[in-house]
Amino acid sequence: MKRSFGSLNLTRLCISSACLFVVLTTVPGHADSIAAFSFTSSNYRVDDNDTAQLGYNFTTGSTPITVTALGYINDGFNGTHAVALFRVDTQQIVPGAMSTVTTVGGGPTSTTFSYTDLSSPITLDAYTQYQIVSQFFAGEHYYTQAQGFISQFGLTLDTAVYSDYGDPPASPQFAISSYAPNTPGNFGPNFKILTPDTSLTPVPELSSIYLVASGLVSFAVSRLRKN
Repeated sequence: MKRSFGSLNLTRLCISSACLFVVLTTVPGHADSIAAFSFTSSNYRVDDNDTAQLGYNFTTGSTPITVTALGYINDGFNGTHAVALFRVDTQQIVPGAMSTVTTVGGGPTSTTFSYTDLSSPITLDAYTQYQIVSQFFAGEHYYTQAQGFISQFGLTLDTAVYSDYGDPPASPQFAISSYAPNTPGNFGPNFKILTPDTSLTPVPELSSIYLVASGLVSFAVSRLRKN
């Protein structure tokens, strides 16, 4: 009877290990980080020779968004810009959402951005308006009237924003002036996002699964021998 009881426990633990394997191997995968906004061409503005802040307001969709990096367009100046994200309702910076970005290459026809990873990813709430803003220096150019514009995962670009002409702060502040562009504009800044992608094949953590499952089986065998 003791042997039968031990065998029953061993069977139960083996079944539990199998169930654990199934659970751990079905954790949703994640897509790589991608640019929140992109475009195929734009108007390269060369008519603004003052320092300022520029950027745009945007609204999230029905799903919270994970931001992994902040960026600035490769405008050909190889400059360094501070970029930050703010909540529009509080006009306060999102904790952890500021980076310094140094661009590389580019020019009048650029559609690419340089990015700096955040120290830790941050989450933007669903159905919430945010602002991304960056420093803009005298002699630099920026991009408006984007064509072939694409936004990701329910994001909506709302209005272009600017402030502090002639005297931008050392670190980004909430921009208080805005205008609604005929087509998306004021790049400038951008950001990368990461969201669950259920179309990806899950990749199990095999080492973790092996350690947990083998530990359970070893425990069951030792109990069986004692019985």
